[in-house]
Amino acid sequence: MTENAIEVQVKVAGILRRKATPPLKGRDLTLSLEPGATVADVIEKIGIQRSLIGSVTVNKKRSPDDLALADGDIVAIIPAISGG
Repeated sequence: MTENAIEVQVKVAGILRRKATPPLKGRDLTLSLEPGATVADVIEKIGIQRSLIGSVTVNKKRSPDDLALADGDIVAIIPAISGG
């Protein structure tokens, strides 16, 4: 990690905590990332299959996987909903 690393807060909802690799113990975590890191980088770093994720928000706005993150951003990862 470079000295210019950014830190983002990540909130992982529901069952996705158990689906992370390794499983997450809590709902919230802080990640240090390289500048220019994206939502996709966060998903990869915490090890959740993209197909299990319904949506991702950054600072409470729905965001695409290629969105570049900034220091202090809050990323929420929400599971896909199924049923019927």
